[in-house]
Amino acid sequence: MGIVLHEHMLMKKDYSSLPSLGIISYSDLYDIPEKKVWGDYWFKKNLVATFEELGYPVNNSSPKIKLHLFGEPAYQTSSDTYNILWLHSHPDWITPEILEKYQKIYCISTYFIKKISTMGFQAEYLMIPTHMKPLIRGKSHDIVFIGNTKKNTLRPVIRDLGYPPYRVTVWGWGWDGLIPAEWYGGMYYENSRLNELYACSKVVLNDHHDDMRREGFLNPRILDVLASGGFVISDSVLGMDELLDHSVVTYETPEDLQRAIRYYMQEDKEREMLAKRGQEIAVRFAYPRACKKIIQHIESIFDRVSS
Repeated sequence: MGIVLHEHMLMKKDYSSLPSLGIISYSDLYDIPEKKVWGDYWFKKNLVATFEELGYPVNNSSPKIKLHLFGEPAYQTSSDTYNILWLHSHPDWITPEILEKYQKIYCISTYFIKKISTMGFQAEYLMIPTHMKPLIRGKSHDIVFIGNTKKNTLRPVIRDLGYPPYRVTVWGWGWDGLIPAEWYGGMYYENSRLNELYACSKVVLNDHHDDMRREGFLNPRILDVLASGGFVISDSVLGMDELLDHSVVTYETPEDLQRAIRYYMQEDKEREMLAKRGQEIAVRFAYPRACKKIIQHIESIFDRVSS
């Protein structure tokens, strides 16, 4: 009988001879709210941990290579480093002037890669991975949402939710006074326990910025929920149905959302069937696989960076 090695069990390789890597995210630029409530803070943290587990040198003080997790264009590139862009949000902010500062571009949207091409640049598809592990839990939560407000205004999915006859719990920054007090779970939910929350919730809500919906930028929260074994209702995103095989229920109007919630709160078997289908897809987007792809690129340009 053969032995199957999971990605996290693979032998560490010696990459010490390769140029050190620094990682920059937009949460690095802000102190308010605290960094742990930003999704990209955990994106960066998980990347650093995975690169180090694989044996690749990560050094933010004096790196030869810089990986910019694009949420904002404020980061200034340097001609002394090899600059890699990983575009995961705010596509409307992207311009040719920004793209020309990078020697390698990754993007989570295959559709926006075509727009990047029309700007005169090449980009490679690389989805934000998920570090969530599948769990089986009883359903102790009805409807949950985790996310910060946008300039202290209601997020679209919470606005469209109305006041359903179910228990709703919201975690995130800026919600105080915007939602019923009994809905508010707190500013922060422990990241290491998110998969437990997702797995024990009947419905996890999600939404996107308008430009992300239009340009095919999937909120990585969806992959986290699905990988954990949870069920998602979200606004629609270009290409999501094809990527996730229709495992995420989508809505267009408040009436659609409210109707979907009433239906799936009662249909346990159908809800679990969709969650299982989505989980089988989501777990393929693993951090080791994404990091190895970036390392392979760095190996391919090693001589250029080292000279």
